[in-house]
Amino acid sequence: MFKLKYLRKKKCHSPCKTSAAGIFTRPEPISTPNNEGRVNLLSPEYDLTMSEGLRKRQANNKPRVVEQDVTEEKKYRQSIGWRKAGLISTGLTLIIFPMVLSIIPSPIDPVAYTLPPPPEWVGALAPNTNLQRATRLFQGEVTGPESIVVDGDYMYTGTADGRIMVIHKGHVRELTRLGRLPCEGFKDEPTCGRPLGMRMDRDGYLIVLDTYLGIFKVNVATGDKKWLSSVETDGHTSKFLNDLDIGPDGTYYISDSSTKWDRRHNRYLVMEGDATGRLLSYHPETNTTTVLATGIPFANGVQLTRDKQAILLTSTTLAAVYKYYIAGPKSGTLETFNNNLPGLPDNIRRSSKGGYWVGLASVRRPGRSIVDALASRPWLRQLIAKIFSQDAIIKLLSTFNPYGMVIHLNELGEITQSLHDPTGAKISAVSEVEDRDGVLYLGSYYSPFLSKLYLTDIKN
Repeated sequence: MFKLKYLRKKKCHSPCKTSAAGIFTRPEPISTPNNEGRVNLLSPEYDLTMSEGLRKRQANNKPRVVEQDVTEEKKYRQSIGWRKAGLISTGLTLIIFPMVLSIIPSPIDPVAYTLPPPPEWVGALAPNTNLQRATRLFQGEVTGPESIVVDGDYMYTGTADGRIMVIHKGHVRELTRLGRLPCEGFKDEPTCGRPLGMRMDRDGYLIVLDTYLGIFKVNVATGDKKWLSSVETDGHTSKFLNDLDIGPDGTYYISDSSTKWDRRHNRYLVMEGDATGRLLSYHPETNTTTVLATGIPFANGVQLTRDKQAILLTSTTLAAVYKYYIAGPKSGTLETFNNNLPGLPDNIRRSSKGGYWVGLASVRRPGRSIVDALASRPWLRQLIAKIFSQDAIIKLLSTFNPYGMVIHLNELGEITQSLHDPTGAKISAVSEVEDRDGVLYLGSYYSPFLSKLYLTDIKN
C-alpha cells in the first residue's frame, strides 16, 4: 500500500499551470501582442521587480530618455529662477542706488552759471596741426612745468615735486627746493610746495609764487632762496595762489584762484562754479597786500599790458580774460577783454609779434562742449562729484575731449591765431607759452616734459 506525499502549494505571482498532482510548473512564455515572437521574461535580458515592474535592460548603460527630460526641465526651471532673481536685483538697484546717492553728501555745492555759445572754429580758429610739429624736451626730467622763464641761455621752471629746475645747454638740474620732504603726492603737497607763476625781476632774481608757501626770491647763481610773504589779506592766508607779474614800480600782481579750494582740489573749484577768485597786489617794500578785484571764478593767468596801464587776468571757469586798470583815467576798474574763448584758459604771456599767447587747459567745441553742457546744470555736476574722484573726472574729460590748443589775442582781445593738435597725442593741454627768440616754449601743469615749437614751423 502506498503512502501519498502531500506537497505544499506554492504561491504563484504569474500565470501558472499545475500538474495533475497539484505541483506548480514553470509558466509558458508570454507572447507579444503581435505574435511576432516570444519574449522570455526569465531571460537575463529582462528584470522583473515589484517596485519598478517590467523594465528592459539597456545595452551599454545608455541614459534613459525620461531621465534626460527631467534634467533638462530642471535646468530650465533653474534658468527661469536666475532670470527672476536678476530682474529683482536690477529693480532693487535702480530703486536703492538713487536713494543712496541722495544720502551721500556731495563734496561741492555747485551754482549755475552761463557761458555764451562757443565761437565757431573758422577763420583764426580753423583747425590745423601746428601743435603736432612741436618737439618734446627733457621727458621724464621735469613733471608739471607750469610756468617758464627764459633768460638768455638759461631756462627756469617749477615742478610738481616742489623744485625749481634750471636748464642750460640741454642739461637739467635742481636749482632749489621751496618746501620740505617728503614729496610723494597729494597729501604732501601743502608742505612740499608747488611752484606755479614765475618771473624775473629787474635785479635778476627769480620771483616764484608757490601756491601754498607764498612768494620766494631766488638767486639764480647760487640757488639761495628768500621767503617774502604768504600773501595774507585781512589776516587770512590766501588759499590758491596761482600766477603773478611785476609792475613797473616793483609791485607784484597776483591771482588767488579761490578762498575756498586749494590747488589739489582745482577740479572741484571748476565743478562748483566757485566765484571767490581775486586779483591782489603785494608791495615788497612794506610787506603789505591789497585786494584789487574779487568775485572772479578761478582767477588764473596774470600779465601786464605793454603800455603798463593794466593787468590782464584769465578766468578759467568762465573761459574769459579780464582787464584791470592800474593807471590812467580808468585806474581801479575791471572790464572784459574777451568773454568767449574756445577753451578754458590757463596762463597768459606776451607775444613777440604783439599781443598775447593764451594756453588752454581744455577746449570748447561748438555743439558738443562738455563744459558748456554742465554750466547750467549744477545738479548734474553735484552728481558727478559724488560718483567720481577728481582724477577720474579729469581722465573722463581728457578721454572724451582729447584736443590741444593755443590761441593768440591782439591788444583788443580779439583772437588772431590758433595752434591745434586735433588728436591731443603730442600736446593735449598747455599751461603757458613763453615766446623767445623765434621759439615757443610750451608748459604743462601735469605732463612730464616741456615742448618747443619754432615759429617758422607754424603754417597759417
